[in-house]
Amino acid sequence: MNNGFVHYLGMMPCLVASSLAFHPEQPDRVAVRALEMGFAGVELLCEPPWHPAAWSAGLVRRVRATGADLSVHVPVADVNLMSPHPGVRAFVEGEIRASLHLAAELRAGTVTFHLGYRPLAGVPHAPPWEAALDAAKRLKRAAEERGVALCLENDPRLPGAYLWDLVRFREILVEVGLAGTLDLGHAWISHRERGFAHLPALLPRLQVVHLHDNAGSGDDHLALGEGDIDMVRAWSLLREVPLAVIEVKDPDALVRSWDWILGREAANGSRSSGTEEGL
Repeated sequence: MNNGFVHYLGMMPCLVASSLAFHPEQPDRVAVRALEMGFAGVELLCEPPWHPAAWSAGLVRRVRATGADLSVHVPVADVNLMSPHPGVRAFVEGEIRASLHLAAELRAGTVTFHLGYRPLAGVPHAPPWEAALDAAKRLKRAAEERGVALCLENDPRLPGAYLWDLVRFREILVEVGLAGTLDLGHAWISHRERGFAHLPALLPRLQVVHLHDNAGSGDDHLALGEGDIDMVRAWSLLREVPLAVIEVKDPDALVRSWDWILGREAANGSRSSGTEEGL
């Protein structure tokens, strides 16, 4: 990692890249590229072709051998614990268990998942909150048995989303006893500037933060500093979350986001030095 960045990193121990920027590149190559860019490691998004149950033992060994700090993100497409169909929920619980097993094999510290969404087709139905949260409790126990932190992520305020509201999100984290993954872009879509008021109450439960900027109502995943979010304010609040993931859509956006953080940390360091000299 860049020595200058380590100097300015302060209390935040780990900054990693999301494999989203490289998808569908092979995970061991992604880890190497992230390290070469200066990141401490990578959050591995297990969307096909990298389904969590499909990794070979050799691929797991190669990823571990990179020495990267690792996190795992459960597949998103069709993974819905809030489905009205018990068979779908059982399948999804299996997918998350497979992700937990993969994380343990990789010696990753955290696994992030979404609770689910209301299907956009079919007849109206009552959300299966009790069944979904019971599954989350079982999965939390399974994660603890494997030495992995299971982290629930907030959703963007888009059609079908259940956990876009940060108040409800925190309630679920407390009820189930889960750690949280705060997605900054999702929070912005859902609350705009009002979202900042919710962060102090959430911070003690956060294990992971997904950092990306946003310029509208869609889930843009822009480079930091290239959208409407007050990133200076956000970074000042979130920089002490244990794991920060830059979750953008291409490698160039990773580089620009890295440069933005370096610039902010350098500015913070300069202000601190000036204050000390004035005392």
